[in-house]
Amino acid sequence: MNSAIQIPLYFWLMLIAALVVISARWLRLPYASALVITGLAVGLARVFPHARLSPQLLFSVLLPPLLFEASVNLPWKRLRENWWPLLLFSVFGTIVSALLVGGLSAWLLRFTLPVALVFGALMAPTDPISVLAVFRRLGVPPRLSLLVEGESLFNDGIGVVLFTVFVSAALAGHWSLPGAILQFILSIAGGILFGLLTGLLVTRVSCRLEDHLLDIMLTILLAYGAFLGAETLHVSGVVAVITAGLVVGNIWKPLTTSASSRQAVDAFWEFAAFVANSVIFLLLGNDVAHLHGFLWFGKAIMLAIAITLAGRAAAVYGLAPFCNPLKNPLPFSWQHILWWGGLRGALSMALVLGLSPQFPSRDLLILLVFSVVFFSLVVQGLTITPLIRLLKMSVEQTPTPPADMW
Repeated sequence: MNSAIQIPLYFWLMLIAALVVISARWLRLPYASALVITGLAVGLARVFPHARLSPQLLFSVLLPPLLFEASVNLPWKRLRENWWPLLLFSVFGTIVSALLVGGLSAWLLRFTLPVALVFGALMAPTDPISVLAVFRRLGVPPRLSLLVEGESLFNDGIGVVLFTVFVSAALAGHWSLPGAILQFILSIAGGILFGLLTGLLVTRVSCRLEDHLLDIMLTILLAYGAFLGAETLHVSGVVAVITAGLVVGNIWKPLTTSASSRQAVDAFWEFAAFVANSVIFLLLGNDVAHLHGFLWFGKAIMLAIAITLAGRAAAVYGLAPFCNPLKNPLPFSWQHILWWGGLRGALSMALVLGLSPQFPSRDLLILLVFSVVFFSLVVQGLTITPLIRLLKMSVEQTPTPPADMW
């Protein structure tokens, strides 16, 4: 697609996104779910027949701002206070979910074990964007919001590394547990180190300049540079961006004396993440409308959804009893929200689209991943509000009347 076509396409996508978000706010719906449904309608109508999500667009353009924005707004103090449940869910929970989904997929979906483990890794990361918007509106406990957001942020890095390890094993045709563990550790540690060094470098330079425009530019270079640089060094780019964002949010923000810089950086990254999510969700619905095989593989899709929910349930309900059971236990109602609110999103799609065309069962994996993501964003995303109210966890805030918007 040439640039003369791309520019009008992105304009129309943003116009549609703006109208959908306004309508979703009016109707009090999660905007992510509304965008996906709208994208499906646009796809069925063949309005943008050439618009597609691509791995290059997702990884190189849209994913870094999503990761950076999420991490830059996580306060280290609150993370430290809840480090044990976050570690349990984001590390051990991700591994448990990936292995269980992989094992069930090998049994029920008839994948070979290496391919099944790849599918398990694809389904392990969660995306909280729809859930967190509902949390803010309904006023759920802040600790629960932190657990959902923190787990999603950190399990992105773990999920990507697991995916890389399992893909390497599938392509090599053999499995070495010590080698896989070493690759896992090196990728995570390398990503943390690279993100820490680049984050500290940008922090040092930015604190000397105290210019809000330069601060925005430096954080843009940091987000994309940490991702691309880490990937070039064959360590986790996702972990590097998350680490760099934590450095900026917890070291640069307290050190800088310019309030305008802090406000400008926060506003820019909130906007960048909103634009990235809007494009992703619209194109997801559009791509689902163009996928072939829903009827032929309908049973496999239903099994994939059930398997993914089962893997999430095992991770949440199996590990929740170990989250500070005496000092600060997780209420059972919270566990229900953590399970049903474990939506899948952009990262799973980016990873599966990045598989080489020669990877075994690639087309079926794409169909299943997109179907599970679509189900989670639409069905789970639209039902999380009734579930919160049913569990009596809502301290619902009075919404701004729609008439005030005009």
